[in-house]
Amino acid sequence: MRRYQVYLDPHSVSILDEFEKYANISRSKLIREAIDRLAQNLSRVFVEKNEAPRETITLDSLVGFINVADKKQTNYASRNDSAYLTD
Repeated sequence: MRRYQVYLDPHSVSILDEFEKYANISRSKLIREAIDRLAQNLSRVFVEKNEAPRETITLDSLVGFINVADKKQTNYASRNDSAYLTD
């Protein structure tokens, strides 16, 4: 096994912690089992499609999609941050 660092939603962590007390299974083990199950399901998808996983990320195809002709500095993402920061 290798160690990785991930960022988790605090609400999700609190649910995992409550389940840890209930089932006496560590949060780390719950996360590992969830990731393992997800990886197994994803591998089935690739087998069904007879394709290997792509080397590039799907969103990479959007790079350069917005063409700004006037060379003005823009940050399109910052305009939409408020949608992600509201509860």
